[in-house]
Amino acid sequence: MQTKTTPAKALKRKYPESVVLVTTRGRKGQANVMAVGWVASASEEPPMFVLGIDSGAFTYRLIRETGEFVVAFPNEQMGPQVLYAGSHHGHKLDKFSGSGLKTQDGTVVKAPLVADAVVNFECKLVRIVKPGDCPLIIGRVVAAHHHRNPSVRRLYTVGPGHRLSGIRVINA
Repeated sequence: MQTKTTPAKALKRKYPESVVLVTTRGRKGQANVMAVGWVASASEEPPMFVLGIDSGAFTYRLIRETGEFVVAFPNEQMGPQVLYAGSHHGHKLDKFSGSGLKTQDGTVVKAPLVADAVVNFECKLVRIVKPGDCPLIIGRVVAAHHHRNPSVRRLYTVGPGHRLSGIRVINA
């Protein structure tokens, strides 16, 4: 049975939800990483993602500058690195060094892959739309990579206040 509530209260019960790391590399070579919670598949054919990234973010600026980025799904052991990437600003520091995230080169875009992520998707910018207060970045997947170990599981946001954890599947 449903009871009427406010959108703000209902949104507190939306968990678990995805969290990704978005990597970029500027024209001058500076790499950046940002934790993003507003992420969804936008198309299966061709494969595309949509990301909500604030227009003041360094990541947003680099995506507009280069037209490319990587969407990396972190593994369940990467909570501290994800929190670091989401709570520091790339305008002023190297978040890869500060977080300890390991990278490797992609095959199509210049933005780095996150070496320990479950999967990485290299993307080219398709469009930026602004339906509300947060721009939505739509990117087409141009290359994909997965972790060698198939038992590595994804990290999720499991509750308010940036609570992160893996999720276990129970077979009924």
